[in-house]
Amino acid sequence: MKLMYQQMLAFFTVIMATLLIVGILFTQFTTRMIEKDTYKQLNRFSVAVAEEALRFKAGSGDFAYFDTKGLDTDAALLEQQNISFTMFDSHKHRVYPTSTASLMADITAKQWTQLKKHKIVHTRTNNVDPADAASNTMGVMKPFFDNKNKLIAVVVARSNISMVDDNLDMLRKNLLIAFLVAVIVAVMLSFIVSQLIVNRLRLIQLVTKRVASGDYTVEVDMNSHDEIGTLAMDVNSMTNALAAQEAEIKEQEERRKEFMANASHEMRTPLTTISGIIEGLQYDVIPEEDKMHSYDMIKNEADRLARLVKDNLDYERLRQNKVVLKKTTFDMVPVIDNLVEQLGGKAEMANDTFVFDDTHEVMVNADRDRFIQIVFNIINNAIQFTNKGTITIKSWREDNVAAFSISDTGMGMTEEQVSKIWERYYKADPSRTQKGESGLGMAIIRQLIEVHDGTIDVISKYGKGTTFTVRIPDEQKQL
Repeated sequence: MKLMYQQMLAFFTVIMATLLIVGILFTQFTTRMIEKDTYKQLNRFSVAVAEEALRFKAGSGDFAYFDTKGLDTDAALLEQQNISFTMFDSHKHRVYPTSTASLMADITAKQWTQLKKHKIVHTRTNNVDPADAASNTMGVMKPFFDNKNKLIAVVVARSNISMVDDNLDMLRKNLLIAFLVAVIVAVMLSFIVSQLIVNRLRLIQLVTKRVASGDYTVEVDMNSHDEIGTLAMDVNSMTNALAAQEAEIKEQEERRKEFMANASHEMRTPLTTISGIIEGLQYDVIPEEDKMHSYDMIKNEADRLARLVKDNLDYERLRQNKVVLKKTTFDMVPVIDNLVEQLGGKAEMANDTFVFDDTHEVMVNADRDRFIQIVFNIINNAIQFTNKGTITIKSWREDNVAAFSISDTGMGMTEEQVSKIWERYYKADPSRTQKGESGLGMAIIRQLIEVHDGTIDVISKYGKGTTFTVRIPDEQKQL
């Protein structure tokens, strides 16, 4: 069954059930109210008849006799309202009316016992014989007592309620008509409401179909604040996320292609060199005095291949949280000083100058080998992008944190380049990057700092230089 028809059926069922319950309760309530009012009216008539017929002795207040002369007038008036009455004495003898042709009322032994106990008895007959004058009546049997609490009379007032039933039947018919009208209105309202809901869902369905076909630019134009509106917002969030993911995948794919091209080129060059030198050595075409240089070239090219493979393996292990750190507490100053000395020759080739104050102690909690890898990569990166400049290294302690910064006066980076330097395979300036570099260095640095629960910040101005600041806390999570 389609959702629209399900909604219509649900609305229709709720409305019909509500109308049916309200109609039944209203009918029962009205019937009870009419019966209650009728009994009250008959009770008042009984009291009026008793006051008209009962006579008491002056002074003592004892019952004297029945005076039924004025009851004929009362009977005539009440007959116009379809009400009749009968009066009995204390011996259950009928006092009024005396005519056998008049409407009579009988009192059973059980009813008489209740009357003697000061109880008012309500009666109702629902005979179906239209020839029976007493058919479909309501009655009240009311006892009356003297000042000595002795039963002196019983008045039975009866009302033919056929007119009341006719009114109730008319009420039920009117309710039935109202029910039928409500059914028609309910169908129309349920159709309209269901159509509105279904139309909104169809709009979402159209958008999801386009998303499924690969179009992530569509959005659901809906401003409602109900559950369907929330669903529309979720769909829009999903399409935005898919669009961003698609853009990221395309960007990563471009970088992958670029990396594969660079890696293939970088691998092909040392492999070609190694192959050529080995072939020359194999056929003894290389002079004896050049063989040692050839061996050095083979080693250098092999180191380039090993570095490329190692960088990729390191990055994957870090990305999959498979790196095991061996943390110790040591002074970072001599470690940095040693790296400055190792890279001094490379800095001299670029006419760069190191500035580092190594006279104070700065303790750090880290894996020594990984810490060396972090500092080495940042300094090496600074040398690559600085020519005839200054590389300044600072180290210090702040609140339970060991920190150091490496600043250069090199070519710097734009804001766009800064935002991408942590991405895999990215090279800020491929033309200035040394052969064999994979573009994984900065990504690996960031991963290594993160596994130390540390942070790295970069500030760079294009044409003026770059500053990297690393902070490593003393208290770190256990891996």
